[in-house]
Amino acid sequence: MPTSLRIIQRANRTLGGIAPRTVARLNRRLFSTPRRFAPREWELALAVLGTRERLPNGASMLTAGAGPRTVALIHGWEGRATQFALFAPSLLAAGFRIVAIDGPAHGHSRGTRSDPYSFAETLHEAAERHGPFHGMVGHSMGGGAIGIALAAGLPASRAVLIASPASLHDVLHRFASAMHMPKAATQHFVAALRQQVASRGHPEVDVLELVATVPTRALVIHARDDKEVPFNDGERIASAWPHATLLPVDGLGHRRILRAPQVVDAAVRFLLDG
Repeated sequence: MPTSLRIIQRANRTLGGIAPRTVARLNRRLFSTPRRFAPREWELALAVLGTRERLPNGASMLTAGAGPRTVALIHGWEGRATQFALFAPSLLAAGFRIVAIDGPAHGHSRGTRSDPYSFAETLHEAAERHGPFHGMVGHSMGGGAIGIALAAGLPASRAVLIASPASLHDVLHRFASAMHMPKAATQHFVAALRQQVASRGHPEVDVLELVATVPTRALVIHARDDKEVPFNDGERIASAWPHATLLPVDGLGHRRILRAPQVVDAAVRFLLDG
C-alpha cells in the first residue's frame, strides 16, 4: 500500500469525526480527480490507426474506418481509449466505423475532474458529431456511463458492458470504506456527490433503475474473479436490464478482460447481430 494512501486513511479516521464536512469535501475532490497513465505498448496500434479529434467539451477521440455503422468505445476510470486496441481490428474487419473516446480528464482529453455523468455527456457530444451509434462498448465506469446515456435518450441498437458496476451508490460507499472515512463523513461525501449530479440535470436514481427503462439490447460481460467490480454487479445489471444477456468469463479479472480474444469475439458477434 502506498505511503500517501496510508496517510490519507489515517487523516480521514482522525478528522472524520471532528470535521466530517471538511473530510467529505477533500475526499470528493480526490474521488473526482483521475490519475493519467501512459498507454501500454500493446495499445499503441490504435493510436497509430486512428485519427485524433476534439469535441467542444475538450474530450479527445480516435476515429477509424468508414463503415456504414458506427460503434463508440469508452473506457473506465483512469483508463484511455487506446485500451480498446485489440477490439479495433475485429470491428474494422466486420465493417464498423469506430469512435474511441477519452473521457473528460482522461487520456488526451482536457480537464482535471470527471465522473460517470460527464462520460455520458461526452457520449452525447460524440453522437452529435459521428452518430447515430449502432452500438456502444464500455469498460467498467464506461459501461455505467453507457447506461446513463441510453436512459437519457441517446439511441443505440446494441450495448456491450464489460466489468461494469451496477450501482454508483455502491461505488461511492466502496471508495469511502477504502479511504477509511467515518460514517458521518461518508454521509456528507455521498450526499454532496448526489447533489452535484442533480445540479447538472441528471435524475437522482441509480444505474439499475436507469437501465430498467432502456429498450436497447445489451451484452453484459463480467469475470467471476473480478476483484475491483464484483461479479454480482454484472448479474444485477443483466437481471435489471429488460433485453440483456450475461456472459460470465473466468480468469480475466478486471483489466485483462479487455485483452481476451473470446471477449472481443463475443462483443463483435453481438454487435453484428442485427
